[in-house]
Amino acid sequence: MKTDFNINTLREEINSFEITGQNSYLESYKEFIKYFKSVNSIKVHHLYIASHFVYGWMPTILTLKVQSEKEILKLLNNARKTKVLAHEELETLKVCINNSMVGLSKLLHFINPKKYPIWDSRIFRYLTKKKSQYGIGDVQNYLDYVILIENISNEKEYKVIHKKIESKIKYKVTPARAIELVLFESDKKSKNKTNPND
Repeated sequence: MKTDFNINTLREEINSFEITGQNSYLESYKEFIKYFKSVNSIKVHHLYIASHFVYGWMPTILTLKVQSEKEILKLLNNARKTKVLAHEELETLKVCINNSMVGLSKLLHFINPKKYPIWDSRIFRYLTKKKSQYGIGDVQNYLDYVILIENISNEKEYKVIHKKIESKIKYKVTPARAIELVLFESDKKSKNKTNPND
C-alpha cells in the first residue's frame, strides 16, 4: 500500500483533530477493551460475542464461518501475544469473520489493542487517496498499515502527539488507536468539506 502519511502529516492533523458526535462510539470502545481484559483464553463463546459486538459498529450483518474452530481459536489466542499474525493466518481469520479485513481488524484490535489498529473505509481512503474501496480487503494492505502505525509510534516526537490526542478524547489509548482515530476524523473532516452530507 502506497501512502505519504508520516509523523509530519500526523503532527499537522492533530492541530485540528476533534471528536465529533461519537460519544456512544467512544464509550462502547472502552467497554469492548474491558471485555477482553477479563478473558484469560479466547473460547468459541468469546468469538461469537465479540464478533457480534464489533459488527454493532458496522452497517453489515455478520456471517461467522467457524469451520475449523480449533484453528481459529488458536490464531485468536496467538493474536493476544506480541507478534503480529502472518499473512496466511490473517487470511484464515478473515474468511471466518464475514471475509472482511475491516471486521477482522476490529476484532483483533479489541483482542490486542497495542498491535492491531482498526482498519476501515475512511482509513483506507485517507491513506491511499483512492475513491474506490478496491484493495480494502487485501490482507497485505492491512499489514502495511500495521507497520506504518508501528513506525510512526516509534518516532521520538510521537509521545508528545500521543498526549495531545489523549487530552482530546479524555482517556488513555494505545498508539494504534490514537493514530487510527486521527486518520478517521481527518478523512471525515476532508469529506465534509467537499460533501457536507457525507
